Amino acid sequence: MGFMTIEESQQALLYDNQGRGTLVIGPRRVYVWGDQRLEMLQHYIANQNQYMIIKDREGRISHVPGPYEAFLNPLEVESILIRNAIKLDANHSLVVYKQNEEHIERRVVSGPVVFVPGPQEWLHQFEWHGADRSNPAHWTPKGNQFTELSHVPNHFYYNVRDVRTNDDTMITVMLMIFYELRDIETMLNYTHDPIADFLNGATSDMISFASQMTYEEFLNQSHQLSKIESYSQLATRAEKIGFQITKVVYRGYQASSALQSTHDDAIMKRMQLKLYGETEEQEQVIAEFKLKRDMQRTKLKQESERAIQEFSQKMESLKRGHELEMESLVHEAQLKQQDAETEVQLESEKADNEHTLEYFRELKQLGVDMTKYLVHLQPVYKPEKEIYVGPASFNQTSV
Repeated sequence: MGFMTIEESQQALLYDNQGRGTLVIGPRRVYVWGDQRLEMLQHYIANQNQYMIIKDREGRISHVPGPYEAFLNPLEVESILIRNAIKLDANHSLVVYKQNEEHIERRVVSGPVVFVPGPQEWLHQFEWHGADRSNPAHWTPKGNQFTELSHVPNHFYYNVRDVRTNDDTMITVMLMIFYELRDIETMLNYTHDPIADFLNGATSDMISFASQMTYEEFLNQSHQLSKIESYSQLATRAEKIGFQITKVVYRGYQASSALQSTHDDAIMKRMQLKLYGETEEQEQVIAEFKLKRDMQRTKLKQESERAIQEFSQKMESLKRGHELEMESLVHEAQLKQQDAETEVQLESEKADNEHTLEYFRELKQLGVDMTKYLVHLQPVYKPEKEIYVGPASFNQTSV
């Protein structure tokens, strides 16, 4: 009882003894009598990333985007709620439904945008198969519930269990499937759970693939499982519901422990034989390499010896040629010297002869009988033995 102050940005209701309320908006100072009651109103504020849901006394609901403030006046308003606006990134969409008087409308809101639903609008709740967190290849119905639909290409792991081959071998095939959303309206019209459709399509294709071959043939042909052509039913179903399967990766297989052990033993034996063969082949290659190297070394040695021999022969030939050339030059020099000496001798004899001839001419001019003179100049030889040749009666030898 007494004066009470309602500050600025505050509101209150002043009730009298009849229960009638009067709105008091601050700043204001009021006096409260003994049978009166002053009740402060709760203040609500929504920022720019929020919106306010206001339900009045007549049941009408309004959504007011922020920034906005309101007071919960029980005379007019039943409740006020503040909700966060939906921030949509690029490549994300919302499917929004709106109740009209006669029918329900559906529209797709794509980001980037900050979306505030209207009072008669609600969002589509997607309920798809979801992967188990402890085992990503195991899927459970309605395990992934969301409202924001992603357009980004995505992938998931899936193990196709109980795949039976032509010889009744049970195996589990492990796949990784890549997909991309192409048409939202087609997806909404033709499926409630596209992941379930993918799983069923992949299972159908895998069973069809394995049932046509034996276990060994499956292992030999397993590389075909990484080709998109091997998944016709999966690709067809995905296209029909607005998706595209971009790639499928075969991650291997699993078999029973007994079969796997037998197969591992066979693989081990094949590997041992392969390693033995590769070892033998490698030894043969090394032996051939050594032999080839020995032959190359022998050939190089022979070529080196032949080159040395050829070089020695060439040097000997050059030496012999040089000696012959020197002998030829010496012989030529000797011949020239002999020719020169002969020429000198001839010149000397010629000079002597000319001198003698000139002497004889002078003698002749003086009246000397040259014949007698020349005969006189000839030496007289006394015979050592005289042999008389005549008749037999004169057989006499005198010395």
